[in-house]
Amino acid sequence: MTGTTRTSPRTADASIAMRPPEASTPGVCLNCGEPVAQRYCPACGQAVVDPNPTLGEFAHEAASEFLHWDGKLAATFRLLFATPGELTREYLAGRRARYLSPLRLYLTCSVLFFALKALTPEPPIVVRAGPSHAGMVTIQEDTVGATLEAIDKMTQSKSAGDRVAGRALGNALRHGDQTAASMSQSIPNVMFVLVPIFAGLVALVFRGRRMRYPQHLAFALHTHAFLFLALVLTLAPRVTRNAALDAIAVAVSFLAIAVYMVLAVRRVYGGSTWNAILRSSAVAATYFAAFTVAMLLTFAIVALRV
Repeated sequence: MTGTTRTSPRTADASIAMRPPEASTPGVCLNCGEPVAQRYCPACGQAVVDPNPTLGEFAHEAASEFLHWDGKLAATFRLLFATPGELTREYLAGRRARYLSPLRLYLTCSVLFFALKALTPEPPIVVRAGPSHAGMVTIQEDTVGATLEAIDKMTQSKSAGDRVAGRALGNALRHGDQTAASMSQSIPNVMFVLVPIFAGLVALVFRGRRMRYPQHLAFALHTHAFLFLALVLTLAPRVTRNAALDAIAVAVSFLAIAVYMVLAVRRVYGGSTWNAILRSSAVAATYFAAFTVAMLLTFAIVALRV
C-alpha cells in the first residue's frame, strides 16, 4: 500500500509564498490565479507584477502610483475652482476616471481644513466682568462664582429643558478644556452627517428635475469640498491677529461660498441666475438652521458626558 503525503492548507500557502518569481506559472495572475494575456488581469484588475522587485522597480511603481493620483488631484482641483458645478456635470455624464471621486475629494478637503485648523493657534477669548470683552474663554474669578451659581439654579428648575441645559452649561464651564477638545473631535463627524441632509434639501428644491438622490449627493460632496477650501481663509484670525485683515478674510470666504453655490446650481440644474439665487438661498438658510441645531445637540451631548 502506497502512502500518500497530505499537505495542510497552511503549508501549501507557505510554499507558494516562498516560491521564487521564476517558478511562478507564466500568464497567471498572482492575485487571483486567472489567466492573463495583457498587462492587467481581466478578472481582478491587478497589473502584472514581479513579486520580488528590485529597488529600482519598487521606486518606479511607487512613483507611478503617486503621479497617477497626483494627476487626478490636479485635474480635479482645477475644474473645482475654475468652473463651479462642472465637476458634478462630468461625474453625472459618466466621465469619472480622470477625476477623484466625490467622496474622496470631500475627505481630502475635509482633512486638509481640519489639519490646518489644528495646526494654527487658537486665539484666546477673555471674558471680563462688566461690558468689556477682549480677544478660548477665560472667565475671571469674580465672574465664575456668579455664573456657576446661576447655572446651578437652572438644574433645580421644574422645567426638564432648563435642568438639562443647566447641567450641560455647568459641565462645560467646569471642564472647559475637555469640552473644547471633544467638540473639535466631533465637528468633522457632524459635518459628514450633514452632507446627506444637504443633498436631501437640494433634491427637495429641485424635485422637478427628475434626478435620483445619488446625483444630488455627488453635487453636495463637491460643494462641501469647495466649502472646506474656502473656509481655510477663516483661519486667518489665528495667524494675522489684525482685525481689518481678519474681517476681510472671513468676508471673502463666505462670499466665495455663496457665489460658488449659485454658479454651481445654475450649471448643474439649469435655470436663470435669479432662480439659482432664490433656490440656493432657500437651501443655504435651511441648511444653516440644521447645522445650528446639530451643533447645539452635539454641544449638549459632549457637555453632559464630560
